[in-house]
Amino acid sequence: MGLLGSKNSHHNYGAIIDIGSGSVLVAIVASDKFKPHPEIIWSKREYAPLKQIQSISESAKNVMASLLSALMLLDSEGRAVLQKKTGKSKLLQTQITIAAPWSYTITKNISYHHEEPFSVSNELIEELLRTAHKKIKEELEANERANSLGLSIISRKIIGLIANGYPIKLATNQKAKTLQIIEANAIAQEYLVNAINDIKEKVLPDTHVSLYSFILLFYYLMRDFSPELNDYCLVDITYEATELGVVRNGTLNYSTHTPFGSFSLAREIASVLKVPLEEAFGYLKQEDPEIFFSNYSATQQKEIKEIITNYQNHLVDLFHETGDSLAIPKKIFLHGNLYTETFFKKHVAESAKLATKGSHAIYTASTELVAKFYTKEEKDLLLADQTQDTAMLISAQFFHTKGTDG
Repeated sequence: MGLLGSKNSHHNYGAIIDIGSGSVLVAIVASDKFKPHPEIIWSKREYAPLKQIQSISESAKNVMASLLSALMLLDSEGRAVLQKKTGKSKLLQTQITIAAPWSYTITKNISYHHEEPFSVSNELIEELLRTAHKKIKEELEANERANSLGLSIISRKIIGLIANGYPIKLATNQKAKTLQIIEANAIAQEYLVNAINDIKEKVLPDTHVSLYSFILLFYYLMRDFSPELNDYCLVDITYEATELGVVRNGTLNYSTHTPFGSFSLAREIASVLKVPLEEAFGYLKQEDPEIFFSNYSATQQKEIKEIITNYQNHLVDLFHETGDSLAIPKKIFLHGNLYTETFFKKHVAESAKLATKGSHAIYTASTELVAKFYTKEEKDLLLADQTQDTAMLISAQFFHTKGTDG
């Protein structure tokens, strides 16, 4: 059943909440199953203060404040717009995504083998998953870093089911001698989860909430976008973090991140150039920021180059953490601010080459998404909007494609 109207309605209205590393998006979207993309009814992104940050905990407090402010706006402005459009203001479903560094995604492979054929049943799958969940919980409890951060599992999704070496969709009681279950576990910091639950009870009571890490949502959408691809890499650049996901044989195999993103980079550039942070971030939106940097002294240009090189080193380290002995895949899908993608596309390509000594094809995910699901006229309007929120488009498209069940 949709959020509003009868269960036979093909419209579905949802609340979208995207908790980024330095901001929070809230939106209300309308999904019509007969249309290629959803309609954004109302949206608002609240930014954490763009200032010098002394610690990750300080950054977390700023994001929590942004979350509260954004949800208050959803409860007032958003509901008013929904009321005007549909005649109703009650929301029943909410999709929440959490980006790095607040979330982690752990993929587990659970294998089962027997000499005699067995039935691939729901009961067997649930038993194997219970064993895996217990193991993950024990690993988190034994991990000092996880304990210090206070991490807890927010959602579990089966992203692969393989019987006798062949992918299957569901447990159909078919016979097999080997079974492999690939499950993605989204893990988030407990104080964030507690804040979400507390605010949800005050602002969105009685709503069904689906939680995802952003990299898992990104993977789901790209899997549907390019089902023919087996091996590729996902790179999500947010304001205060850069996250990497490696997909092998069609499933998300590994993810990691560094707490350094576009605002982090702008912060260091602003310090060197003695300019406001907003101005430094604006440089990253230029097609060729080096033109602007050339107006400064040779010493400042050298320092800026060192800052960018340092960021590339962060990326190289991520590319070396593939979770296996293989180099990262040749195809890389990059997501970030629509107007900083040109800058980061160049440096992601250079970093990948430094890490693997080979060339890589870099695709800007948000641009590809817009090109696939929107008409030329709609695309031109979206790309002309300097405030366009690509994370909103990705989250909304996922809601439109998957609903809240994933």
